[in-house]
Amino acid sequence: MKLTFLGTSAGRPTKERNVSALGLEFDQDNKWYLFDCGEGTQRQIMKSRLSIGKLDTIFITHLHGDHYYGLPGLLSTKKLETSLKALTIYGPKGIKDFL
Repeated sequence: MKLTFLGTSAGRPTKERNVSALGLEFDQDNKWYLFDCGEGTQRQIMKSRLSIGKLDTIFITHLHGDHYYGLPGLLSTKKLETSLKALTIYGPKGIKDFL
């Protein structure tokens, strides 16, 4: 199992830290999972060894902006990928209305 910390700051980013986002990979899978998606997460992904094309599932823990405001941009980028694999999103009540 590998964890990639994409953002560990609290309510707002700093020069050194992005807001909440964490990538999780399992050695036996060719996919990865994203926990929270604060603003700037897709830029953090691009700086990491993770691939947006291999992103399989997103889990949003709660509806504070620093945990989900990065979703629209990330989903737009994911849609541009040549892979038509469905993306699963889990989140609290209200996430569907946001999307």
